[in-house]
Amino acid sequence: MDLKKIRALLEKFYNGESTLDEEKILREYFSNELIDSEFVADKDIFLYQTHENENLKDIPDISNEIWNSLSNTNDYKNKTNNNLTYFYLRIAASILILIGSFFLLKNEVFNKQQDIQFADTYDKPEEAYQEAKEALLYISQVLNTGTEHLEPIAKMDKGTQELNKLSFINEGLKELDPINKYNIANKYFKQ
Repeated sequence: MDLKKIRALLEKFYNGESTLDEEKILREYFSNELIDSEFVADKDIFLYQTHENENLKDIPDISNEIWNSLSNTNDYKNKTNNNLTYFYLRIAASILILIGSFFLLKNEVFNKQQDIQFADTYDKPEEAYQEAKEALLYISQVLNTGTEHLEPIAKMDKGTQELNKLSFINEGLKELDPINKYNIANKYFKQ
């Protein structure tokens, strides 16, 4: 091989400007036994690189696994961030609803209080009394219609009141308890 060409390729290689094809040419040159004496030091470099490249071929490529694990980590972080975002958005929406309803109700209550004005509907108090009496009588009649089905129970109550008279007999029998003690003693004497 031409020594000028090898020198030019080595210069490109050391400057970092060589292509893969040019580096392949240099490796093939240095793998031969016949090398010029000025390139002996360069031969060691290229043989070392060749030897290391062969050793690296035995190591499995795990770059895809690394990229996948990094993307999974990013997915987890995104999910966590999304969950936190939704949580804070829910809290903010709740607070906005509470504040909005407070102001809405506050305005409604104040406006209603200003609009309500009590006025007398009757000029004479006797007429107002009579009208209130009729309204209360109507309410009483409506409430009493719900108790009509309880009349049979009231009849049963009258029957139980008559049975209370029998409690007087029970009291009289209690007064006779001392006589019962004599009857017990009488049993022992008759034997």
